[in-house]
Amino acid sequence: MKKTAFIFGLGFSGRVLARQLLKLGYDVRGTRRTAGEEMPGVTLFPFADDTPLQDTDAAFDGVTHVISTIAVIGGIDPVLRHHGEVIRRLDCWTGYVSATSVYTEADGGWVTEDSPADPVTRRGQLRREAEMAWQGKLSAEVFRAAGIYGPGRSPFRDLLQGKGRIILKPGHQFNRIHVEDMGRIIAAAMETPVAGRILNLADGSPCEAGDVIRYAADLLGVAAPVPVPFEDAELSPMARSFYATSRRVDSSKVGRELGIEFIYPDYRHGMRAVLAEERHQGILPHQDEI
Repeated sequence: MKKTAFIFGLGFSGRVLARQLLKLGYDVRGTRRTAGEEMPGVTLFPFADDTPLQDTDAAFDGVTHVISTIAVIGGIDPVLRHHGEVIRRLDCWTGYVSATSVYTEADGGWVTEDSPADPVTRRGQLRREAEMAWQGKLSAEVFRAAGIYGPGRSPFRDLLQGKGRIILKPGHQFNRIHVEDMGRIIAAAMETPVAGRILNLADGSPCEAGDVIRYAADLLGVAAPVPVPFEDAELSPMARSFYATSRRVDSSKVGRELGIEFIYPDYRHGMRAVLAEERHQGILPHQDEI
């Protein structure tokens, strides 16, 4: 049977997943909040928290896989709010992209998929509520992503513009995930489905944020920013909540269950690749132009 995937949220990570699925022979459909750049091979539908799909028959006809990368908005998951019952009746594979913020504070310790999920931040609580709703209503697989980065989402441009920052909070550790590895893992899970499975999407190199910024600066050949103590930093409420908890995420279940090795197992591999790609795309100047 022809596999047809519907991706709610063709943003930074959703677009990479779409490209992975196209390579695997899927028909791919998905949503964008506003009109914009087309995606070759992908059928697009407008969708937003206050604008549900207008033609669900066309959107979901023959769909075998549904996944959402859309975060909770205003305390409500917009996909389940508008289309949860329709998706349930499709009797298809479902997936929800969550975040590692759902884990209970670990004080820098390791967490696995079996660790308690009782988040201390409001953002983490909303993610956890959405996870439970997707699993309870749709038996969805859940993908708990660490900090997602890749070409177009990296510290290089800010460093070149003198806007880079290092927030100093000793002992605050977290993982990242390169967007290409993220797409590969989700696509592999879709090929070998297990209802209700939870997978951590995180590289194997948890560290303080300053380590990544200093390495990125070294790659560019520029000076790293002077660290600013967390207590003195001017941060948005969302940014401040990021520093509220510290954990190291174990993602070895990905290898055991899917047989996948990370292309970018740590930030050093990932940052080198991102720098090369951003220069190739013209996002950044080449070294001789700096």
